[in-house]
Amino acid sequence: MGVFEFVITLVLIYTVGRIIGRRRPARLPHDSFQLDAEELHRVRDTIADLSTRMERLEEERDFYKDLLEPPRGRGILPPSDSEL
Repeated sequence: MGVFEFVITLVLIYTVGRIIGRRRPARLPHDSFQLDAEELHRVRDTIADLSTRMERLEEERDFYKDLLEPPRGRGILPPSDSEL
């Protein structure tokens, strides 16, 4: 395939693409995303459930983080009386 045939093929593909794009009916934004009331309630309930689970996970994370941290305020043990 020579350069001339390649350019002609590209122009042909571009033209066909534009023709197909113009013939397709335009979609309105509200038509593409419609939910009924029941589905909206399920989505709301799912989000609430996920929020509750996330809160529990954050509480567990904080608990284990606190558990693994070394205790504060406790430094080196004071020497015993027998060592003095």
